[in-house]
Amino acid sequence: MKTKFFLSLFVFTSLLLTSCSSDDGESTGTSTGNYWPMAVNNSWIFDNNGINEETKILGTNTFSGKTYYRLNDIYTSGVYVKNWVTKKGATYFQKIDDVTVNEQGVNIYFKSYEIPIFRDDLNVNQQWSGTVKAKITYTYNGQSTSPSSRIEYTGTVLEKNASVTLNGNTYNDVIKVRLTVKVVIDTQITTTTSEYWFANEVGPIREYTNDSGDISEQTLISYTLY
Repeated sequence: MKTKFFLSLFVFTSLLLTSCSSDDGESTGTSTGNYWPMAVNNSWIFDNNGINEETKILGTNTFSGKTYYRLNDIYTSGVYVKNWVTKKGATYFQKIDDVTVNEQGVNIYFKSYEIPIFRDDLNVNQQWSGTVKAKITYTYNGQSTSPSSRIEYTGTVLEKNASVTLNGNTYNDVIKVRLTVKVVIDTQITTTTSEYWFANEVGPIREYTNDSGDISEQTLISYTLY
């Protein structure tokens, strides 16, 4: 199973949810650095509870005229899910592909979505937030239903220009952010809070997530950039 370094994966795995589009109404800002270098074959090796897991950029695809960088497929609920990252201005997005799964005879379709997971232009304590309209369709015995659903997210910059040491390696110009995501399906609500660290000209270096009491942490061991 590939590393869970991305918020969107927690949204998907916690509720098997998708959305139809991202909320692009907010400004994407003017970038202050390169906190997630995007090039084919870039890779990051993380320590996940003593297990080495790799996140690698495998190739590119174009969506609405914009280049997206495809990462390792996410394996969850018995299926492999394609996912991409891209940068628009100062904002870093992750996109999850359409997914269809079958659970006990019920066909479940999740429409592609993307969400802004990080901004490098904000000051400490500044936030970005929005709502993504979600779409999930259940089909059973030829009958389909689509419950009302949405994703609400709020990100906060916790620290900038930090210097941290992980696994014996020191990283400078680190931005630490907290991202809280609330997934609403009808009356069911699930909240996930994650903390991410990004180093300029390196990429993601740490992730800590509390998913309804399920705690996980990953830290960077090594990386290769092209």
